[in-house]
Amino acid sequence: MMLFNDPKYTAVTISPDGNTVGYLASNEYGISNVFTKCRNCSQDNDGDENVRLYKINITLPSVYNPVYEINEKPGVKALIIANNLRDSKVLIGLNDENPEFHNVYEFDLMTNAMHRIFHNTRFPAKIIVDNNLKIRMVMEENYDGSLIYLRVADKANFSNLNSDRQNWTEYLKVSPEDRILTIPITFTADNRRIYWQYGADSDLGRLVIHDFGWPDNSEILYTARKAQIGGITFHPVDRTVLAITEIYHKPDIYVANTTVLEDMQYLVNLKPSGSPVVEDMSQDFNTWLVSYVSDNQPCEYFLYYRDQKKVEYLFTARPELVGRRLSKMVGFDYKARDGLRIQAYLSLPPSTKLISPNKLKGGRAALAKMGLMPAHPQKLVVSVHGGPKERDFARFSSNNAWLTSRGYAVLQVNFRGSVGFGKNLTNAGSGEWGRKMHQDLLDGVDYLVSKGVVDRKQVAIMGGSYGGYATLVGMTFTPDVFACGVDIVGPSNLVSLLETIPPYWMGFYNDLTKMLGADKKTKHGRKYLKSRSPLYFANRVKNPLIIIHGSNDPRVKQSESDQFVGALKKNGIPVTYVVYPDEGHGMRKPHNMLAMAGLVEEFLHQCLHGDVEPFTLGQYNSTAVLMADASNPTFDPWRLESIRRYNYTEFKKANHHRHVIGNTFNFL
Repeated sequence: MMLFNDPKYTAVTISPDGNTVGYLASNEYGISNVFTKCRNCSQDNDGDENVRLYKINITLPSVYNPVYEINEKPGVKALIIANNLRDSKVLIGLNDENPEFHNVYEFDLMTNAMHRIFHNTRFPAKIIVDNNLKIRMVMEENYDGSLIYLRVADKANFSNLNSDRQNWTEYLKVSPEDRILTIPITFTADNRRIYWQYGADSDLGRLVIHDFGWPDNSEILYTARKAQIGGITFHPVDRTVLAITEIYHKPDIYVANTTVLEDMQYLVNLKPSGSPVVEDMSQDFNTWLVSYVSDNQPCEYFLYYRDQKKVEYLFTARPELVGRRLSKMVGFDYKARDGLRIQAYLSLPPSTKLISPNKLKGGRAALAKMGLMPAHPQKLVVSVHGGPKERDFARFSSNNAWLTSRGYAVLQVNFRGSVGFGKNLTNAGSGEWGRKMHQDLLDGVDYLVSKGVVDRKQVAIMGGSYGGYATLVGMTFTPDVFACGVDIVGPSNLVSLLETIPPYWMGFYNDLTKMLGADKKTKHGRKYLKSRSPLYFANRVKNPLIIIHGSNDPRVKQSESDQFVGALKKNGIPVTYVVYPDEGHGMRKPHNMLAMAGLVEEFLHQCLHGDVEPFTLGQYNSTAVLMADASNPTFDPWRLESIRRYNYTEFKKANHHRHVIGNTFNFL
């Protein structure tokens, strides 16, 4: 249970004067509270991602501390665009007129005054501002998936902008292939120069700087070596680059300014088992907030004092796990069938007996040196990340700790289409949904089976979002490979996925169709998309499958799961289908996360025979509704349409006697 509780401390930051550390922590009711000075917070409504913004003043005693809602209009997605921390102003984006575009407002945290500074009827929510909270650039997508960045025209009114073309001047064009690596980062302290990550003529990208308005005269500051730039540490005042981080298997830190070389070396040496991340700095540059990220222990936070060259321990994000034996997440490479090199991670159960490297030769000896050669082939869960333009990192994972504690090895593959390893790997995924992206997963399994690490007959596939799609692909396109599958909020039909995307995604629609390989708007495109859609191959499912969805999911609608379950039922194929009426794109509420864990754990136990903790329906008072039960195909569920007529309190009262799934994990 402790693995799926919220971390004790999150969103840790430091005040500009270095005297106050702020963080989020749960109160006795499980509700996150802000422990810091004046700060803004956000919350959506049961997973619909229409985020609302709130303001509270922590300098007041909590009993007298009212919460001020910044945006009260329902159905609006709010964004915090910028806050320079120097005054009481913050820039907020609200799609309060057209759901596709966010207007920009200036909000005063002290007076609650808010006025619009940008009437936006054209640009998606990639709005670049300088250190004075002045809008400087916007971005627009072209029909071919390329991007164009535009700057505010010289004669435009900065305090009352609109989308009219005379207010904008072309700044930089970015090809479809380079867009994943070409990103504005931040301005220098005087707002005269701007840092960019550039992808042109480079696979891994470069950090460059140029005078604002003159992108052709860029100066190269750093060229990535092994992986894309994963993080940049700037001086808190003069905004010069101090250090750069790349992450291949684990983070590598490159110091760009020798004045902090001794500091960074001290932090690296302090905890060799973890990787230091400078989260924040005081304005006098003396006090640093530092976290340590590790694959087999929760994140730890320290204050580092430069003048004394010492640290002060603050807290651990999950203190209840300190001292427990947790699995390691080890990075390795293998070649896909077409020769492309793929990075992946493998986590073995902590109690696994390993073979000594000196008893092996070749590739098996190499794996043994990394601690990845078990004495006996393992049960395996292939855990597929979402996105798919995301990546897996070597860091503590509740999911990995949970699965490995139950006796399963966990494989996480950064397949083509993932980010972090260069634009060539990312772009190699374009049009390869259900094909080479899936083959990369299969090749990873084959590699481990060939080395004796994994038992081929005991392999499950599991994932959320794109990972859920990959699960359905595995169960339909390659049904003999996986003994069972866990699909969480995964799309089953790429045509209907494109038809139901959130309106604020329309500004990136062409990139999405390029990624999928076709557009739904043409006859050929729809045929192509159907050929990559598991829905149309549902009759091929032959092994156990569980499908889980949140009713309020704005990205992948519940209908994606409904239609796939319907197709299975039409073909007489059993399936377990669970719906959470108060969740969205993944489970976020602790009682629902725990319930899902218990359900999935029981499912994997029935399939792969791993360890299982006793679990009963309703154990965690979750809101889950069992819509289909593979063990009882004639089960007649309470229709979800009926549930929607109840508010949350009424739903709990009315549903206490029904099948409420109660124990699980969370996908991003």
